[in-house]
Amino acid sequence: MSPSLYLRPCLFIAFIAIISGLFSCNEETFVEPTRYGSVKGKVLSLKDKTPVTNVLIRISPSGKSLEPDASGNFEVTDLPTGSYTVQTSADKYKTDITSIQVLESQVTDLAIFLTLDRDQNKAPSRPSLVLPAEGVSVTGSSVNLSWNSSDSDKDSLYYNVLLFKEGQSSSVPIASGIRYDSLLVKNLDYKSTYYWQVVVTDSVSNPVFGEVWSFKTEDAPDLPYLFSRKSDGLFQIFSSNTTETVQLTRNNANWRPVASPNRKQIAFISNAQTEPHIFVSDLTGQNQQQVTVVPIGGVSLTELSFCWSPNGTEILYPAYDKLYAVHPDGTGLRVVAKAPAGQFFAGADWTEQGNLIVARTTGGSEYENFLYTIPAATGILKLLVGGKPGKIGNPAISVDGKQAAVSMDVSNFSNNEGRQLDAHIFQINLANGSMTDASGGKAPGTNDLDPHYSPTGARIIFTNMANDGNSPGNIYTTSALGPDRIELIKNGELSYWR
Repeated sequence: MSPSLYLRPCLFIAFIAIISGLFSCNEETFVEPTRYGSVKGKVLSLKDKTPVTNVLIRISPSGKSLEPDASGNFEVTDLPTGSYTVQTSADKYKTDITSIQVLESQVTDLAIFLTLDRDQNKAPSRPSLVLPAEGVSVTGSSVNLSWNSSDSDKDSLYYNVLLFKEGQSSSVPIASGIRYDSLLVKNLDYKSTYYWQVVVTDSVSNPVFGEVWSFKTEDAPDLPYLFSRKSDGLFQIFSSNTTETVQLTRNNANWRPVASPNRKQIAFISNAQTEPHIFVSDLTGQNQQQVTVVPIGGVSLTELSFCWSPNGTEILYPAYDKLYAVHPDGTGLRVVAKAPAGQFFAGADWTEQGNLIVARTTGGSEYENFLYTIPAATGILKLLVGGKPGKIGNPAISVDGKQAAVSMDVSNFSNNEGRQLDAHIFQINLANGSMTDASGGKAPGTNDLDPHYSPTGARIIFTNMANDGNSPGNIYTTSALGPDRIELIKNGELSYWR
């Protein structure tokens, strides 16, 4: 082989190698860049949407851990894009695990709501009694209930207090969700046994029930004055001695209290049965019993009045054109008298002096009033006063049976509402019908109404109120012999001297 032939293949191979080397020097290597995003969020309690404290947030697989600020906010920047798990832990809360996706140059918003973990929380201690001591008798109609409970987790405690009186079918919640461990309870019934219980919770654990404790209230004080006053928009019965006042009734509307002759019972009108009926109770307002089967009626309800018989064995009351008598236990209903045609009875009083009744009737309007004397034995009406220009109120007979006190408007005013402008208290001589004004010193623009004699007969108790028909009245007394007005009780009416 010639040398030239031998060199040609070698030159070719070298040429290929040179060419390959040139190309290999110009080849580029590509690396995928790292992309980043952010996570921004807030940690709140699911129950009340408030920030949760002492929270630890772990973001996996980044290895990052952080705590939110006082408002529950947190933020993580420069997280490589991809999928992550956010684990949120806090004391007394269930651990939350949330999956998120971090996108390039974007903020992933996250709201984490933690729920309380009852298994981690310790319940409060059972409430213990502080005051009053178990079974003790308390003074007055109010008592301060006090107890104690604690929580090892230092959680805020909330209390519900239940109270029920002996004889009631169920307990009554008197406080709910209170934060303090004492409670003043007012308007308790006298001569009663009460039971009470405290239930505590820290809002996480189940409620913890305290024992049932008891206390007693003392006998009712001997308060001489009975009257009506509106409470929560309804008339209720109260007793008072001008310095202490006790509420005797609380359910339905109750008005016109009248003490029995032996001063051991109170009769009053109530709408507990929708229609107005007469009820009796003891001096504390307890042991109430309906007396009437035929309801009381005749004129506007607050103007109706009734009385006990002098010996206390019957109650005399009006029912339109009839005067009825009934025993306090509801038996023995009988008709005592009938009104003249076109008239209705409105009220009456009964004296043992001559066994005489004095009754008021109304005619075609509230301003057409008549007073009659009626012997209880015969039921025969004899006109005492009639045709007077002013509106007349219901009679109350004096202790000696010689006079009857009534209110009468001297203004000669009338309108469709039966309004009075200047009502005075008059004492009427039952023998001849003569009248004596007992309203000396009365303020202009007011009415003196609903008089009753004191047990001694020396004074008259009555209500004075503005003649606007809206303002509450005040209770006064005056001498039966001469005017010397004394204010006894503010905000009261329909009074009676027990």
